[in-house]
Amino acid sequence: MFGLLSPCRHTLDDDLLEQWRAHMCGLCVSLRDGHGQASRLTTNTDAIMVSVLTAAQSPAPTATTGVGRCPLRGMRTATVVAADDPGIRLATTASLTLAAAKAADVVDEQRLSLAPRSRVRSAAASVAGKRLRGHAAGDRDIAGTLGVDDMLRELSGQAPLEARPGTDLDALTHASAEAASRVFAATADVAGVHQNREALADIGYDFGRLAHLLDAVDDYDSDTRDGSFNPLRATGTEVATALDDCRRLVRAIRRRYRDLDLADDRLLRAVLIDGVRQAVSSRTHRFGGCASGSSAASPTAPDTQTDPDTPLKREVPAPGRGLPPDRRFHERILPFIGVSCTGYACCADHWNHCTDEWKPAWCNGDCSPDCGNCCECGDCCDDDCCCDCDCCGCDC
Repeated sequence: MFGLLSPCRHTLDDDLLEQWRAHMCGLCVSLRDGHGQASRLTTNTDAIMVSVLTAAQSPAPTATTGVGRCPLRGMRTATVVAADDPGIRLATTASLTLAAAKAADVVDEQRLSLAPRSRVRSAAASVAGKRLRGHAAGDRDIAGTLGVDDMLRELSGQAPLEARPGTDLDALTHASAEAASRVFAATADVAGVHQNREALADIGYDFGRLAHLLDAVDDYDSDTRDGSFNPLRATGTEVATALDDCRRLVRAIRRRYRDLDLADDRLLRAVLIDGVRQAVSSRTHRFGGCASGSSAASPTAPDTQTDPDTPLKREVPAPGRGLPPDRRFHERILPFIGVSCTGYACCADHWNHCTDEWKPAWCNGDCSPDCGNCCECGDCCDDDCCCDCDCCGCDC
């Protein structure tokens, strides 16, 4: 649960886009004011969704406040969700907690030889993890509701589990799923809509497993190259099989979503329901195949033939073509800080110099020209139809 969602501009009208930016900027400001400039690096779309999910359940209007000028808004002022809003407080704590867990996992991966050795990376993660853990516990009421200590303890067992031979995929994804379940369920508590807690816990569990699987799909090739642990390769799970499971999880999330008592779910539906569908759909098309049962066994290079109606994208140098993969630590971290601390990554496509991946803008989403109101093949006829197009050849 760390940046899975990329809201698509095709699903956000001007009003919803403004609401999304209010939650996004509200989280960023909350992290900056409460925990320092560096904490803004933990801002991610999934944490923003936590604020949106909380707001969708509450009949009371979301607390807002005015903020000063920001380069990302063309040096304009803006109205954002206030730092004392329950949803923003929970999103802030969740973001810091998951960042602390990620830092601790980096240290454990180095210690257990699950990733390439890097003393600098390990030392930096160790220092950052301790500070992030302290910040995560800073809001005592929210930290207690979320169960920060329990969550960090559960997630700390991930690396030892990965180092144990014969661990199955369900066990490897359980900690991530359980952490997301805690976060989703906590939104019902802070919103005061306790009847949603059970359904949200189930949705969160599926969301956490989905995020873990898609992360493994994305990293499959790079993990193979550098010898890092990958749960799919370790368990002999083909990418096509993992994507089939992801489609099942999306359907389960959509079914359980109908059981929620929501005051206004327009933005939440666009961000969460459309977001998880698009996240799976984009990987399905990228790694080959369309419907369930795709023959793709592992990530492959995308089709190089360009549709004449497709807008041209900026050329980005791949590792070895302008950006050497063996760059020094400062050659990676300085550009990363530049696009993250300034907030550039929120509103513009950018190159992540730490992972050597091209990332979409958080507020626009990773959408293809034909994604507008179109369902994922093989996925629209189950339960409730998600579109009104003819792309899947069904009668729904």
